[in-house]
Parts: sequence; C-alpha cells; structure tokens
Amino acid sequence: MTPLATWQDKCIDSQLLVASIVGLFKQRGLDGDKLLRGTGIFIADIRTPGHLISPKQLMTLVDNALALWPSGDLSFLLGQLWLPSQSGALTAGLFCARDLNSLGRFWYKYHWLTQPWLQTWRWEGDKEWHFLLSLDLGSQRHSQFFFELSLSSLVATYKLLTGKHCHPSVRFPYAAPHNLALYYKYLGTDIGFYAPLCCVSLPKSMMHEPLSLACAGHALLQSPRYALVASGYRQGLAAGVRRKLMRENLTLPQLALKLGMSPATLKRRLADMNVSFGQLADETRLLKALYYLTEPQQDAHSIATLLAFSDASNFRRSFKRWTGQLPGYFRCWLG
Repeated sequence: MTPLATWQDKCIDSQLLVASIVGLFKQRGLDGDKLLRGTGIFIADIRTPGHLISPKQLMTLVDNALALWPSGDLSFLLGQLWLPSQSGALTAGLFCARDLNSLGRFWYKYHWLTQPWLQTWRWEGDKEWHFLLSLDLGSQRHSQFFFELSLSSLVATYKLLTGKHCHPSVRFPYAAPHNLALYYKYLGTDIGFYAPLCCVSLPKSMMHEPLSLACAGHALLQSPRYALVASGYRQGLAAGVRRKLMRENLTLPQLALKLGMSPATLKRRLADMNVSFGQLADETRLLKALYYLTEPQQDAHSIATLLAFSDASNFRRSFKRWTGQLPGYFRCWLG
C-alpha cells in the first residue's frame, strides 16, 4: 500500500510554494527571519534540489506568512506565480496538454507533485464538469488561504496557456470574506459562498478548446510517473481516509485495521492535523449524498440506506447539520 503522509513526514518539495513565499517576502522587503522562525526551514534548504519539508513545517510557515503579510492578497499573488515557479516533469506535461480536458486529467493524476494539500473529485454533469476540492495534510486550518491559492493558480494557468481569460463558476464552503474584491479581480464574478463543498464548474465546450502553447513532446507526459514513484507519497492521511470511506462504509476500528495501525494511533495522527475521523466520515458522506442527489431515481430513503443511516429522517437531519439545508435544496447542484 502506498504510504500516507502524516504531520511529521517530509513529503513536500520546498522549492515550490515555500520558495515562492520566501521570494515574495524578499521582493517586498519584509523580514525573512521572522517568516522562517520556528519552521526548521533555512534558505540553504530551499536552494537544495529535492529538499523536502513536512506538513507541520509548511503550516508553520503559512502561519508566519499570514501574520506578517500586510494585506489580504498573499494567496492570490502566489497563485499568479504558480506555473512560472514550477519546474521539471509536471510543468512539461502541462505544456504538452492538447486541451483543458487533457490538462485537467493530467493535473488530477499528478497534482501531488505541486499542490499536495488538495484532494480533488471529478463529476460530469449534463453541461459542465465539476471539480470538488477537499483539503489534505492539515491545511484545513488555513482553508481559505489554500482555496484562494489553488483557484487563482487555475485561472492564471489557463490564461498563460491559452491567452484567454477563464471565469469558472466557483462556490466556496465559507462566508463571503473581507477581501471579496480580490475574488472578483482574480477569479471573476461567477462566485458564491456557503456551499457544502468547494466546487469549480467549467462548461464542457470550454474543456475541449485547444491550448495555444501545446507542444508535441508526448514523451514528456510520461516523466511525472517516475517523479511520482520517487516521491514515495501520493496523498496524505486525511485524503487516504476519505478515499477508503468513499469505497465502503467503515467504522474507525475497521479503517485503522485496513491502514495497519491501532484505532488510538489513527485518532492521534488525525488530531495532529487538526481533523477527526468523524469530520472526515461526515465529509465523505456529504460527497456521496451530493452525487446520489443527481440521480432522479434516488430518494431520501434509498440514499439513507446507501450511506448506512438508520432511516431517512436521520439522513435529513445530518445533511442539514452539514450544509444548513435539506437534501432537496442541492438536488440539482451537480446536475
């Protein structure tokens, strides 16, 4: 079984996001010593190819960066730098994608190499492709920052590869933030809040538009596979738990057994990342419920059975606790 990254595991390339944050601080003349304080990261590390840091180190760095940065645009500025700051096999693969659909499939498969704090789910609707985003590696405590970073990098990358503006439909799982003007500036106006999960929706017609910078180097598309194997990790503990719960309904002891650890160890390792088994189980049930609600033949009773609820009333109560709405409100959300 592929190992799941935990709080202390060195699994994140420090030359990507870390180097970008340090570079922005240097450009602004901000205190780099305070930025790195308590992280266990040093400038020499960032300059060393293949240097890895742990989720704990990254989140400490983000803590410092958000406390020191003088405005609310740090995540968006990092998103603009995302593709230019990438290097190696993943960048080559992106530039070789024929269209947005092949680019999306490629990134979906290998995004651990560059944005390991994300877990993504693809869903095909009648007229749109939907991408549901979950957070991994303990990044939940900075959910707004990482969603802003990831979505702004998507829009900036599309513009760089096509020469066109991309204005996806984006729904965020939190209230409208104080820096709302930046959302309109970097993401467009088709945005919303209070969603059950972070969701990006793109028209199917847009997914097949050719990318103007596409190259013919098909062999380059194979190279990330070697980088992925060499990295030793493909997902973190939270993402691994969600993936197993998507396949079958498991209790915590059953899941711990499948992961080769005791229930107490699993609880402790999840707590290190500020998430619990119950939270992940609820989020996974919500993901499944939203999928089932797109199927006309599924009603509250059948969905309750599929999700191992005792009855439909219990399912409705849980769904309202998760989203603030009854299931019928979201029946066409991913249609």
